[in-house]
Amino acid sequence: MEIYWIWLSRLKHVGPVWQKQLLAQFQTPKAVYESIEDELLQIPKLTKSARKSILSNRCLKDAENILETAESRRVNLLTLTSEYYPKFAQESKQSPILLYYKGELQPLHTTVGVVGARRCSPYGRKIAKQIGEELAAINTPVVSGFAKGIDSYAQAACSKKGGYTIAFFGCGPDICYPREHRILYQQILENGGVFLSQYPPGTLPSPKYFLARNALISAWSQELVIVEAGERSGALWTVDFAIKNNKPVYAVPNRIDSQEGAGTNRLLAQGIPPYLGIQSLQAYKENQEHSNPSLAAIIPKSPILQLLSNSPATIHQLSRELNLDVTDIMDQLFELELDKQIIVRGNMVYRV
Repeated sequence: MEIYWIWLSRLKHVGPVWQKQLLAQFQTPKAVYESIEDELLQIPKLTKSARKSILSNRCLKDAENILETAESRRVNLLTLTSEYYPKFAQESKQSPILLYYKGELQPLHTTVGVVGARRCSPYGRKIAKQIGEELAAINTPVVSGFAKGIDSYAQAACSKKGGYTIAFFGCGPDICYPREHRILYQQILENGGVFLSQYPPGTLPSPKYFLARNALISAWSQELVIVEAGERSGALWTVDFAIKNNKPVYAVPNRIDSQEGAGTNRLLAQGIPPYLGIQSLQAYKENQEHSNPSLAAIIPKSPILQLLSNSPATIHQLSRELNLDVTDIMDQLFELELDKQIIVRGNMVYRV
């Protein structure tokens, strides 16, 4: 029953990690609610404060009020055991056992997070829109935080092109934040998108909620692109969560004299791969394989790609190594570049 999920999710001193361990032991939130002290003592390393919180909070009034508010505001509940809760998101320690959402949930297999600065440059805005549109074109959902700047530009572009967008809030999912995005909020809902939050409907936005929101963006993103970020941008927290959860992260290169791009350029210097277009993403490569399986079977066998797997090479080096005329090499390079498997810059050839 949903009411017990709400109860368990709001217990003090019992965070997501303990909540999941309790569910593993008792199977349902209702069973946790009805547990006795001897049973709780059998949970390895369960803290005294957590045990006391469970035993002393046997009232469902707060949960009942939240459920009534959710129903009146057309907010739904997503529990950890739902088929719509992605397996890859469940694996994150930060993922709560219960989320509230407004809009339409779809089964998720591939997602890409797009985050960045609120005060973005025209260049950042252009790239964010481009990413949103291109992800819509390959039916890959955009995950972001609906914030001003990069987040909302990417999500708006994706939604307008008929793509699916998932937005996480640091407030209730029924409260549009920022307020200036009311029209976009409605457009995303009308286009089949969804707004999620770990906070109940009616919860007002607060800076203390944004860090948890960023963790959720990371958890629900199988890959993450950071478009633009200053040295202290909150988007860098999302990157940190993604790295800790072994998610691929890409940074869009920026001008070295751009304050908005200082954070992303620093990530590049630390070894984060550059985002050089949609072809950088695994989501794009998988889409290409599914949409053109015959080509996907041929390309891995290409001797040119095999030679480029370790390092770039010149056209003449490829000609010499493969014992082929430069004209024949150029014909093959042309086909591979059309398929976005390589990049040719002058006489140099790079594998994407």
